[in-house]
Amino acid sequence: MDRRQFLAGSAALMTSAVWASSVDKLLALDSAQTVAREPWAIGFSGAEGDYQLLTMQVSGEWPAQLNGNLYRNGPAKMSRAGKAYQHWFDGDGMVQQFSVSNGQIQHQAKFIQTKKFKVEEAAGAFKYTTAGTVIPNALPIRNNDDLNVANTSLLPRHGELLALWEAGSPYRLDAQTLTTLGVKSFGDKFKGLPFSAHPLDDGQGGLWNFGVWYVGGEKQLLVYQVASDDSIARMEVIELPQASYLHAFAQSENKLVFYISSCVYEEGETYIDAFKWRPELPSQLLVIDKADFKARQLHPLPAGFVFHFGQAIEKNDELSVQLCLYPNSAILTQGMKGLLTGERKTKTPHAELVTITVPLTVPLTVASKAQFAETLSSSARINRSGVMMEFPQFSQHIMSKKQTSGEKAFAEKTGGASAFVPLFGVGARSDSAVNSGSSSNFKYEAESDSESGLSNTLYCIHNAKDSSKHSADTLGYASYSEFYLGKGKIAEEPLYIPAIEQHEAYLLMTWLDYHNAQSGLSLFRASDISAGPIASAQMNRVLPLGFHGCFIEA
Repeated sequence: MDRRQFLAGSAALMTSAVWASSVDKLLALDSAQTVAREPWAIGFSGAEGDYQLLTMQVSGEWPAQLNGNLYRNGPAKMSRAGKAYQHWFDGDGMVQQFSVSNGQIQHQAKFIQTKKFKVEEAAGAFKYTTAGTVIPNALPIRNNDDLNVANTSLLPRHGELLALWEAGSPYRLDAQTLTTLGVKSFGDKFKGLPFSAHPLDDGQGGLWNFGVWYVGGEKQLLVYQVASDDSIARMEVIELPQASYLHAFAQSENKLVFYISSCVYEEGETYIDAFKWRPELPSQLLVIDKADFKARQLHPLPAGFVFHFGQAIEKNDELSVQLCLYPNSAILTQGMKGLLTGERKTKTPHAELVTITVPLTVPLTVASKAQFAETLSSSARINRSGVMMEFPQFSQHIMSKKQTSGEKAFAEKTGGASAFVPLFGVGARSDSAVNSGSSSNFKYEAESDSESGLSNTLYCIHNAKDSSKHSADTLGYASYSEFYLGKGKIAEEPLYIPAIEQHEAYLLMTWLDYHNAQSGLSLFRASDISAGPIASAQMNRVLPLGFHGCFIEA
């Protein structure tokens, strides 16, 4: 298959999932009313309009030298004309801006003016079937960007802010005013290029990224490199062993790493419904050489499911990659529906931080159209941490070896001699299972849960200072530290702010206090999160819970 066929088919991927519009799948208010009875559901009610500039109430000591903007993205338009979406992924994107300046914090937010959003705003009703919800009498979808909600993450690029989604073009935003500037172009011949929400920095001013094409039984992954001038430098279509749901990937010094899960695209009334859990199919770790996309390896693994990755390193002819591993895909197919509909019959499992190690010595060169048959290796090892967490964050500066003196000091303080640097994330703990600010040697109880089932605790996974005492299986993990936010709070993705000469490394995290109908953010020292936030800011606004963001220093 050539590039033009792939790009033409990517729109069909989203539309061909919708084979029916049966009455029981149409939008209904009862779902919204059911979930509204839960106190935490205010985080999924969405927003009616933009948020004007508001000064937040601050507490603690905000470092005077820490100035910049925290941006976050997420689904925010969840209902129109008495109809409510059925899956968290469906809401139209809204970018939140928290401006930090001389200890003062201001907030504003705007809906991203995608084509879909503008059509539905004018109509006063939903007009497009989305990834997880069937819309009656929906308009036809002609390309990816007809249903692009731009609601997943944000990427600073060439002085602008790019709002990203799973399968469509980035939308360009003015980083100061949040005004939507239009669709990002990578050249006319790449119009509609599927641009995943988690591109990776290639270290040369460009990006690594991917898209998928599963129409008509195809099982194809498009891997490409964006040059520093935003032209497409390289591109390869790769045959996969199964049409797996893919959200993100990782990179080591020389490799790109994908987790091919046992959640497989088949048929369904929506794109999400088309994914089925097939535990009889092994998951597999796909390792691709950065210098030659045709050189790759595939390592079979037990059935599992992954959204997000941590670090990946190469050492002693082995590749080790951190990821947040679910035992099944219920979080995608059931859990995120239950958050909006109230239909939460059983708890969906949490993700566990694990490290998968595979050999790099297995020689394998695959022609561009060849299958992976007869190339499997069975030597993968899985190291389980016992910590249930998601949204992993770490110092990209340390991993890329572009360290400031401040980052070098942070590495020394937190175990920089280890192959892996400290990893941060959030997870759910029950009120009865928590000691705020505790530190432990991985005695986390997997069955612990919060009132909402969502994250309420910040974690830091520490690494041993003397990495020689640990094998590749343990990866130098020594312990973890944590901070519990408190009853009625939901923690969002923590963002790592690298140390520079003027300040140390920090963690900045937004949260929702659903008992008090407040949203806020807290600042932690990255070297000691268990001490709690050194500063916070809050406001009497309930912001829609979102996914990913970024921080741009002033």
